[in-house]
Amino acid sequence: MRRKNRLKVLLVILVSIFIMFSAAALLLAGFQKSEREAQKKKEAMAALESLPTAAPTEVPVTPSPSPTPRPTATPTPIPKEKVSFNPDDFWDYWYSTDGLVTINIYNISQDSVSFSFSQTDAGQTQSVSADVTAEVAGTAAAFSFTDTAGNVASGNLTFDNGQLYLRATTAEPVFSVYPNVSCIMSRTQVQLQPDPTVTPTPAEQAQNTAETGEYFFPESSNRYLTDEEISAYSSDQLELAKNEIYARHGRQFVTDYIADYFNSKSWYQGTIDPDTFDAEQNSIFNEYELANISKIAEWEEQKASQGN
Repeated sequence: MRRKNRLKVLLVILVSIFIMFSAAALLLAGFQKSEREAQKKKEAMAALESLPTAAPTEVPVTPSPSPTPRPTATPTPIPKEKVSFNPDDFWDYWYSTDGLVTINIYNISQDSVSFSFSQTDAGQTQSVSADVTAEVAGTAAAFSFTDTAGNVASGNLTFDNGQLYLRATTAEPVFSVYPNVSCIMSRTQVQLQPDPTVTPTPAEQAQNTAETGEYFFPESSNRYLTDEEISAYSSDQLELAKNEIYARHGRQFVTDYIADYFNSKSWYQGTIDPDTFDAEQNSIFNEYELANISKIAEWEEQKASQGN
């Protein structure tokens, strides 16, 4: 029993000694490894120190050129031409190329312009007019006006080296003739030719009769004449117009100027003496002629009393 216990103690001691030797061996191996690594490091450092030190090659640095400062550009002054015109070139009358518009510039400067405006129709039977004043800006003047018929118009004048440009328009015409022009105006007046398709007014008919020698009232035997037609003539013309109805039936005349007038007509044949004709005139004239003779006589008397 004692022997067995001694063996156990001995075994424990041997195991302990083995463990101690193993631990020591491990510690020694670790130490030797550390020594070897330290030696290698030392040798490497010595080798590095034995190498010759290379001086760094200096690379020449070319300095960048400093930018040449640009001079600040001084703006070239643009000469400002004063826009103007010579007002003396535009006084007095100007006419449109179609002959319908006339303006008379009666006051003009480089600040304002005043002028009269007139426009007529192609037959020159109706017209409108206005007096206009406008401010001038540079070489132009914008204007607006209301004419004598109530048309409201606007436009402009342009003064260009002695030439005058006129534009005038009417947005909503209220009369058959209204401002409507766009052209370069002229100093030469265009003479309008009457439109042959336009029916002449009674006054124009009266003038045409006196100039052409035709009848005053060629239809006096088949319709009633109107006051408008008759009133277009003077008292002297109405005396001839009244006797024209007699003359067409062949009555002779004792008053010299009346006789001379009808004797100059190719259609007149005076074959009945005045006394005979006057005695039978109620059977000679029809109802239209009797009524027209009476109306013409009334207007003749009225015109004579007015001195027309």
